[in-house]
Amino acid sequence: MNSLEKKKNEIIRLIDDSKQNGRKIAFYSDPLVVEILDKIYELWEKNNREGIPLDYASPDQIDVLYNLALKYSRVSDSEAWALYLRRTVYGTEKENESKNKKSRLRSFLRFI
Repeated sequence: MNSLEKKKNEIIRLIDDSKQNGRKIAFYSDPLVVEILDKIYELWEKNNREGIPLDYASPDQIDVLYNLALKYSRVSDSEAWALYLRRTVYGTEKENESKNKKSRLRSFLRFI
């Protein structure tokens, strides 16, 4: 088994096979994980769901996911929930702030 396969298996073992939900919450709510998984799931779907989604990740994407899996495997359930809530609330505030800036810019441009 090569290094890439070992990392894929370790990601699955640390996150998906874990009985600690905190790991899953922290990992799957990470914006970088979401971005990578969106891309590889799209490729997996285009390939008629052959294999597993991680089969469609590049070596760089596997490295990122592996490192994040290691990081989040050390997170307690309470820390994971705090991370999740912070990301959810902050993400919403950031999106609203961006919409408000665009709205102000449109209003300003209409005024001109």
